[in-house]
Amino acid sequence: MNNRKIIPMLFSLCAFSAISMIPQHVDAAQSLEGDSIYQIMVDRFYDGDSSNNAKGEAFRNTENTQDDFRYMHGGDWQGVIDKIDYIKGMGYTAIWISPVSDPQLWGMPDSNGKQWPTAYHGYNVYDPNRANRYFGCEDEQRSKEKLKELVDVCHENGIKVILDVVPNHVGDYLQGTGKNAHYIDANGLKSGTQTKPVSPFDNIDWYHNLGDIDFSNEHPHCDATTSMIENHDLGGLDDIDFDNLEAKQAMFDSIKTWFDYTGADAARVDAAKCMKPEDIHELQEYIGVTTFGENFDMCSDYVAKWVGDNAEDGMLDFPLFQAVVNDFAYGRNFDNIDETSLKKVFDQDVLYGENVNNMVTFIDNHDRNRFLTEAGGDVKKMQNALTFIYSCRGVPTVFQGTEQNRGNANGQAINGIADTWNRWSMQTKDYDGKVIADYFNENTDTYKLIGRLNEIRQQYQALREGTQREMWSSPHYYAFSRRMDDGENKGQEIICAFNNSSESLNANMQIRAESSIKAGAVLVNVNNPNDTVVVSSDKRVNITVDGNSNKMYVLKEQGNIESVNVSFTIKNAQTTWGQNVYIVGNCPELGNWDPAKAVGPGSCSNYPTWQLNATIPAGKTIEFKAIKKDAAGNVVWENGSNHVFEIGANDCNCTITWN
Repeated sequence: MNNRKIIPMLFSLCAFSAISMIPQHVDAAQSLEGDSIYQIMVDRFYDGDSSNNAKGEAFRNTENTQDDFRYMHGGDWQGVIDKIDYIKGMGYTAIWISPVSDPQLWGMPDSNGKQWPTAYHGYNVYDPNRANRYFGCEDEQRSKEKLKELVDVCHENGIKVILDVVPNHVGDYLQGTGKNAHYIDANGLKSGTQTKPVSPFDNIDWYHNLGDIDFSNEHPHCDATTSMIENHDLGGLDDIDFDNLEAKQAMFDSIKTWFDYTGADAARVDAAKCMKPEDIHELQEYIGVTTFGENFDMCSDYVAKWVGDNAEDGMLDFPLFQAVVNDFAYGRNFDNIDETSLKKVFDQDVLYGENVNNMVTFIDNHDRNRFLTEAGGDVKKMQNALTFIYSCRGVPTVFQGTEQNRGNANGQAINGIADTWNRWSMQTKDYDGKVIADYFNENTDTYKLIGRLNEIRQQYQALREGTQREMWSSPHYYAFSRRMDDGENKGQEIICAFNNSSESLNANMQIRAESSIKAGAVLVNVNNPNDTVVVSSDKRVNITVDGNSNKMYVLKEQGNIESVNVSFTIKNAQTTWGQNVYIVGNCPELGNWDPAKAVGPGSCSNYPTWQLNATIPAGKTIEFKAIKKDAAGNVVWENGSNHVFEIGANDCNCTITWN
């Protein structure tokens, strides 16, 4: 959700380059599972075409005061095109851009009679069927083509495009409620004020006209409060009545047009909690792409109502977001059992069913304080939180600029909805528009970290699609595994451990029963090949994590294993050993092991040790036991069931002991 205000812009012709009318599509599956998303607030990204900038009062270059952030700053679709290499350099597979429809220029006067511009974010819609003239250009057709060009360029670079769509409402035009609802004239209002949306959306009967939502009555969630949220205005924005089938069809048609024309891959549905889940599901089916919605609520059981077969494919995971801020920014106890703890949130993943990996995760966004501000400027905490959302279930999403290690522009947290200081531009300008600071630095440690996280995520399917299972939880140490339980990579697993304290912590944790990782296996840190741990005989791993840090371990990659020195110590005092005692098993590479080749006592005095070097294929499981034969070659004794050992490292020196 946003405080939807609109910003003035002068209508001008924009610079335009001819593009193909046939988009080159990325192979877009009916899911964003496996993707990572870069969220772009277009007006605050990059000004690639100054000719489409708003003129006069609606536009400001500076970001010195809170009011400055309510005005347009010039970012546009050409700017996103110009910076595609910057985005691609971090390894993102999708971008989510601001609403694309033509926005309301000025809002209605507030209680003090002041008019604020609202167009920069696009959530107050003027004409649902026209492309945003301030992101494209004044010419309606060319503006559409510029949007399509952006989608085409992204597809050519292997990046999906997610359009932010606004089906719940248009801008703020209607005054009064019920039968008294009406549009006002423009007398005394800012020049260029639109007093009503374009036809046919200017039909007053298409709206509920019941006044604003009373969010103080939203909890506990019940039918009465849900109905209130569905039927009332969000911050004064005129709420469309979806029981009016004509209004519903007109809005759905306008949204479908953008996907049919551009070939965009997915939709983020604004203000989803203000619509019935079944209505959004109908929209998803109609436009033919996967969607995820915004339910600005921290209760998993409530958010889950918008996920599933008669709802959306996924939702923005606000419950997990709040838990991440609490546990990683504030360093709260992981073992807290309230609704906003990691343990509690993950315990409720069952509510999302098979859609759990479609939940869209984030550490901040355009409506929340920058995480770095919440963390008191501690970049290490922010990087720990980023790594967490890249390793846990869901689709990680990062708001533009996080990679530049910058919090809220004023350095202070905002209470309630954050919609000013957190929405800074990727270039800071002076009053005349001269760039005085640029935030497209590809050398920051967080820019590089995100690139590495995207690389790891693409390397391991388990991080994209695997089942998540908790392995350890203590006040400041939390660990889980992600494992592929079926498919081509069945058994692929990655163990992720996080420390949210300032001190180094250690945990000796049990490998999950579902895991196929065996005793003796060597695990390696994906970010440090010299950091390995060995799974103990009782299938435990001992992992130490530094303060506000993390580690991720996978099975060490194996090639052919050469000259494996395998040492056997025989311990059975009741048996007289001689030429007729052998080691037998299923590994022909080892040949016949004859006791005559004993080289002397082993670890137990007076018992011989057999040694043999052999080349054994990686991953080979060998089974063997000792037997004794009589003179006729009949087995007269064996030492019980086979002993099993899996070759799991580049070299191995093992001692097998029989009692």
